[in-house]
Amino acid sequence: MDPALLRYLDLVQRELSADDVLIELGGRPPGDPRAVWCALPNGSRLVARFAEPPGEPARISRQLEELAASFSGLSSGGGDQRPSRSGSTHRLDDELEALASRAGALGAIVVDDTSPVIWGTSEPRRDEVDVGDALLLAQWADDVERVGVNLIDLLELDDAALEQALATTSLGPGARETIAGHLQKIRERGSRSPMAWRRQVAIARAIDRVRGPAASESAAHGRFISQHEQVGVYARAFANIYRLILAYPGPFSELQAEGSVQQALPLIERLVLALPPIDPHRGAKILHLRRPS
Repeated sequence: MDPALLRYLDLVQRELSADDVLIELGGRPPGDPRAVWCALPNGSRLVARFAEPPGEPARISRQLEELAASFSGLSSGGGDQRPSRSGSTHRLDDELEALASRAGALGAIVVDDTSPVIWGTSEPRRDEVDVGDALLLAQWADDVERVGVNLIDLLELDDAALEQALATTSLGPGARETIAGHLQKIRERGSRSPMAWRRQVAIARAIDRVRGPAASESAAHGRFISQHEQVGVYARAFANIYRLILAYPGPFSELQAEGSVQQALPLIERLVLALPPIDPHRGAKILHLRRPS
């Protein structure tokens, strides 16, 4: 079977915390209450199976549909389908996923010095996400947690429960409204599991530490390490303009990160330099970067 397809199924299983994820072709749709499914453009079905019937099947179904849309390049559907990723991009993402696993990191990504493009990621790809989106998510997350509330716990609450939880804090009405607004904007990025949100927020914060407005000068050159309870970051510059970034949930083993990156970086650099040009979405302005020879 196509390794990219196997990786896709594994990522969907991880995102949904499902027992199993598979693609079915033909036959009747599953009637088991422990299974949630959605149709793919090529006529097959993406099916997630759980040990018990999920408590919120509608939410799980929305998540499954979002993940199916994010990976539409794997199907052979028609007209409005997004173009599939190149072979180099598939391989790069696979290598970044393997690197994150070896390094004990939540995620691994590749960005450059100035453009909004995320060149490679160990996470499921979503076409609407770029460096600017990550910086915004990091800012919202920091604003929420700066007042002493747990972002991931709040994301799981409905509007009534959220209002009640914020009312128990020392925040005034205006601050509570601001926090609720941030959470709504974060939720609009799609329904995800708590673990998936932890990964996304940690990766966004790691990008912010390397590319954000408060990034230190050392983050732009050579090696950058940040050991913080909120997020751990290991970043390594390569090929003059690129940054390989590992995101951790907190303090991490620098020796494990360094050894894993040393082993993986030569191949990752070759794959990045083999990528085709990428235009940023939504008409954003991008500098045309000259790749080093």
